[in-house]
Amino acid sequence: MPRSSKKRKPNPEPEPSSSSSSSSDNDNDNNSEDEINSSENIQIDLEARSPNETDQSAILYFLEQSFGNSIKKSVLDLNLLANQLITQQSCGSVFYQPLDENEEDDDDDDDESLVLGICSFLRFNQQQNKQIYTWLMDKCSEKNQAKTILQSSTCGLFINERYMNIPADISLPAIRTLREEISDQIDYWIIHVKLRLDKNDSNTIYYINGEEEIFDQHSIVSIDYQPVQSNSNDWIQKRRILFVSTNKLDQICSDIEQKLKQ
Repeated sequence: MPRSSKKRKPNPEPEPSSSSSSSSDNDNDNNSEDEINSSENIQIDLEARSPNETDQSAILYFLEQSFGNSIKKSVLDLNLLANQLITQQSCGSVFYQPLDENEEDDDDDDDESLVLGICSFLRFNQQQNKQIYTWLMDKCSEKNQAKTILQSSTCGLFINERYMNIPADISLPAIRTLREEISDQIDYWIIHVKLRLDKNDSNTIYYINGEEEIFDQHSIVSIDYQPVQSNSNDWIQKRRILFVSTNKLDQICSDIEQKLKQ
């Protein structure tokens, strides 16, 4: 990705002209015209590395961005999940902007080590990372198909978070690298999707991470829920839990690649 002429801070909050893609429940033909990226995205060079202990607070921020910072520790201990993402070592990356030698040293507002996103994976079952399993079983309590998958299949939680105006271009190489790093046999990826609904147009859904719309299109089952403190101004915040079979991942990556070319 080309570097911007001046380093800019990422924006953690959604703007009305979000970089999200959108889809209408009543007109699926419009989906092909939705763009993953918008002109508001920052164009910068990003590099990836394995998470380390210094990334704990950044990873916790991204988990709070996904699950909400008001979620009870007894339900999901996000600090524990952040630590597991760091210590597992087997897979996953964080993304950062490398130091530009041409940047002025006295620019104290910029931090060249700032973590801008994470792409990782946590395997779970009734013994390993049990809190994820228990949380999902609760959220999926009314979907028998989802519960059956959780009880009888090997699943993992896909962690896919970044600042709002970091372009979706990083998603495809990150997903492909992650797939190579996962050595265990996995049957289903569980995707935790952030959505926004316009209060004035409830038929339109905005995907905060646009590439996750493609995961949605290939999911076998999905569950929607509303997070705590989910409404602000003209937007209704929602979350969607997707169950995606790993045999769909090749097609998903191909579809994301085509989408990014549009």
